[in-house]
Amino acid sequence: MREAFQLLDRDSDGTVNREDVADMLNQLGLPSNASDVAQFFPPSAPQAMTMALFLNSIASSLAALSPSSELLSAFSAFDDDDSGQIDVAELRDALLHTAPEPGQQPLTALDVEKVIAGFTGRRAFSKSSATGLGKRGEVFRYQDFVNTVVGGSGGPPQAAEEAEDA
Repeated sequence: MREAFQLLDRDSDGTVNREDVADMLNQLGLPSNASDVAQFFPPSAPQAMTMALFLNSIASSLAALSPSSELLSAFSAFDDDDSGQIDVAELRDALLHTAPEPGQQPLTALDVEKVIAGFTGRRAFSKSSATGLGKRGEVFRYQDFVNTVVGGSGGPPQAAEEAEDA
C-alpha cells in the first residue's frame, strides 16, 4: 500500500489529491467521475490525503476483493491440465462475452489486455500433449496474477522491476 501511495503521490509532497485518486480509479477500471472521487474527499475533510488517510479510505474498497482461494478456484475452471495457466484466447473470449453485474459496464478488449498484461507467455508444453490435445498457444499465468492482486508473492518479474523503477 505504501508503494501504491508513493506512485499516486506524483510530486512526492506526501499528499494525494483528487486528480491522483481519479487517475487511480480510472486505471483500475472503476468509475472515476466527480461523485466517485468525492467519497474519498468528504466536504468537511481536507481535499488532499496523507498516507494514513489514504490507507483508511481504500480499506473498504480492498475488503470487497475476493479472497485468493475464490479467485484461484474461478480461474482453475479454465485450467484443463492443472498447470496454473489458462489459454489466453479462451479467457479473453469468456471475459468479453460474460454479462456484467447489474450496474457494471461490460469489459472491452482493451480492459482485458490491461488486466492480463505482464502475466502472459507461450506454453512450452502441456501434460496432454502426448494425446495430441495439448495447446501451445499464449497462456495467462493466473496463479502469478492472483498472488500479485491479493498482495502475495510470485508476481511476474517484470512487474516487480517496474515497481522498483518507479
